[in-house]
Amino acid sequence: MNFVSLGGYNAHLTQQMMVRQLISAAIFSFLFICANAQQPEPVYSFATVLKPVSWYRQQADLWKKEIEKDPKNGGAWYNYYRANRNINRTDSTDSRNGKQRQEQEQSIIEDMGKAIPDSYEYNLCRWMIAGNNYNDLKYLKRAEELGAGKTTHFADVIVWGEIERNAERKFKYAAKWYESRTASPGLLYYNYNVLIGLKPNAIIFTAGDNDTYPLWLLQSQGIRKDVTVLNLSLLFIDEYRNKIFSELGVLPWNMEPASHSVNDKGLADDVEKGRKKETRYNTDIVKHVAANSKKHPVYVGLTVSDEYTIAIGEDLFLTGLAYEYSNKTIDNIAYLRHNFEQLYALDYLDKRFFADVSEYWVKMTNANYVVPMVKLYEHYKESGELAKAEAIKVKVLNMFKGEINKSTCFITEEEVKKYFN
Repeated sequence: MNFVSLGGYNAHLTQQMMVRQLISAAIFSFLFICANAQQPEPVYSFATVLKPVSWYRQQADLWKKEIEKDPKNGGAWYNYYRANRNINRTDSTDSRNGKQRQEQEQSIIEDMGKAIPDSYEYNLCRWMIAGNNYNDLKYLKRAEELGAGKTTHFADVIVWGEIERNAERKFKYAAKWYESRTASPGLLYYNYNVLIGLKPNAIIFTAGDNDTYPLWLLQSQGIRKDVTVLNLSLLFIDEYRNKIFSELGVLPWNMEPASHSVNDKGLADDVEKGRKKETRYNTDIVKHVAANSKKHPVYVGLTVSDEYTIAIGEDLFLTGLAYEYSNKTIDNIAYLRHNFEQLYALDYLDKRFFADVSEYWVKMTNANYVVPMVKLYEHYKESGELAKAEAIKVKVLNMFKGEINKSTCFITEEEVKKYFN
């Protein structure tokens, strides 16, 4: 920062006065930076904005001080709870078990209930800690009633609508979220391309927040409402799974493992039973839906982890940002060409003119473009379409330009250059 002008009255300052001004300005700047460093900041879900555990700890301390100043400060309570919740879900070095972490969060909720019992923040956090336990739905309903002008509850109300198969509620709040302009533009672009590249009346399996909510937000704007989004976590809920399978004409599915034995100690092992149940779910759920869905093409998003796809790899064909399930060989290169050449919106990948609250997750998600784009690059070279091959190469290189750290992106610029060279 330049504190001394070369013209005007500053030109007449003595050297001593100039030095004193520089020192004073430096001290003021230092104190200003230190003061700002200690200001609490909004804490988002780690699926929206991922920060280091040390940052969450700092924010938890800062928001706790705000609560001590004013125990009725609902925003401080919410951010304090969210910071601790994010610590409990991202700190891999924490030696506490799941029960201990849950008890800590529960203690915060109880203190919040004493301080601000009928507030928006208390009811929302009370619902959040319930973990989709619909015995506690009254808290989400109350948060919705108290939430005028707020957006934090939108995601929960959307899921409530989805689980109850209330499309009006789901899309009403998806539209509110979209219109609030708080959703990630980068994730909306990515998921637009996922949607637009699917066959009519398709089913798409998704894995988490960032490949599910944006799809619903886009559908609330009338984009590909014919597509059914099946989030793999929500399908674990028996009542919901049975409802949506019935709508799709898919046979009911019993998630229980085929058999349950006793362990070496001769004791019934509920943990092992749960593990078997989850393993069977992971390996069989996509196949079950595809085998029993005659009217709906079935896709798995590239965002879904290998545990769901490794057992059915031979029946999955890369068509863009999703795999299409098919027992018969399909010309997936034709679909790749059609999607990338005619349907996908791709300019945002290397020509972005917007700030993005979820910058980290956008980079991670965009790494999924690499496999289909490299596949197309190889096809173009083999077929002699060298201009198209070069265009794909430039696009991929530009996407990862400046990426040197795998903690912020799955792929570095150096790795991309090595491949193409």
